[in-house]
Amino acid sequence: MTRYTQVFEDMVRTFFGDFLELVEPGLVARLGAEAVIFRHRDELAHWPEEERRDLGLLAEILTCHGEWRTILVQVEAEAGDPARLEEKLLGWYLRLAVEDRQPVRVIAVHLRGGEPGLSRRWIVDEVDGEELLRIPYLAFGLEECRAEDFLAKPQPLAWALASLMRPTRRSRAAHTRACLRRIAGWAAGELTAR
Repeated sequence: MTRYTQVFEDMVRTFFGDFLELVEPGLVARLGAEAVIFRHRDELAHWPEEERRDLGLLAEILTCHGEWRTILVQVEAEAGDPARLEEKLLGWYLRLAVEDRQPVRVIAVHLRGGEPGLSRRWIVDEVDGEELLRIPYLAFGLEECRAEDFLAKPQPLAWALASLMRPTRRSRAAHTRACLRRIAGWAAGELTAR
């Protein structure tokens, strides 16, 4: 994991509800989410070191019915080989399922590259051409998204994400300033509200 992806994961962790609302509007309400706990990689000491090291955010959500639901968010600095990413996602999904923590959502975020925006994809596990397992996941390619669309959203996280996206109406520098102004205005409001 790079420092860049770690900072991004920290931001998603801080604004996790906003993140879920951006990638799948209404998911938090449908789950009846009351609390979230982020599992640390050290809690998975029984997993192979490489798998723990590469694992993104593992969120466990307590529902209003007293049940726990797992969401896996994998942050990739660049969209590389989709087959390699899907192999990792499948491995984590299966490990979690065996531990009775089968993820209700798997989300892969590509900071650079990848198909722009959100798309539903499928991991298909086959043996000798026969499909054995099909797991859905959401892919979120940030770099080529329309930045202005995210800057217009109400969530502060959307404004930070917009700074990573392609502006269409301003220069990159002017767009970055607009994102920072929006975030600074929100932060100032948060401080005065305390």
